[in-house]
Amino acid sequence: MLETSPHPVDRQAPDLRSMLKKRQILDGARQVFLLNGYAGASMDEIAIQAGVSKGTLYNHFDSKDDLFRSLIDSEAERITRELPSPDPKDLDPASALRQIGIAVLVVMEAPATMATLRLVIGALGRFPRLGEEFLTQSLGPTIKRIAEDLDTHVADGDIQIQDTHAAAMQFARWCLAHAIGRILVPNQPQEPQADCSAWVEQVLRAFGTLTGGQKDV
Repeated sequence: MLETSPHPVDRQAPDLRSMLKKRQILDGARQVFLLNGYAGASMDEIAIQAGVSKGTLYNHFDSKDDLFRSLIDSEAERITRELPSPDPKDLDPASALRQIGIAVLVVMEAPATMATLRLVIGALGRFPRLGEEFLTQSLGPTIKRIAEDLDTHVADGDIQIQDTHAAAMQFARWCLAHAIGRILVPNQPQEPQADCSAWVEQVLRAFGTLTGGQKDV
């Protein structure tokens, strides 16, 4: 006798509930970590803030380390989703790079991202590689898209760059450094367009040669 297969919605419901519960825990954990830092946060406080039992907390996360890293991974994924790609219609490589840089700064300097960066910086003593991992996860896809855009301009003869990925990586690091600078000196003047123009010129001159009359960025 053939058994009746459960309806697809029935199979998905537990997964959806688990996903929503995990999101609820991460939201609570974020508040506790932001308030107390990694070292000062406890799983008891996180369970209370998230509105779940401690048993439920440990059903989803093995330890505070696991929960914290899951939170940072989740934030990196959010940043990745919010970052745009270079405009393929922009025939000026300097203009395309400048626009994507400004967009990166807008995302990186948003309050939610700045809060995450504070968490990452504060936890480096516990997780020495966290900064590099966060950069790779959050900006990695954008770095790849910038390198691909630069490759197109290289192929078209607009610029000459030996290592487009290194150029894209350096540019992203400058954007990240600018955001971290805003954390350390929050009252410094904000001039993203001027900053990006300067970075574009540095990238194109450090990693390649501007051609086709593209001397001024």
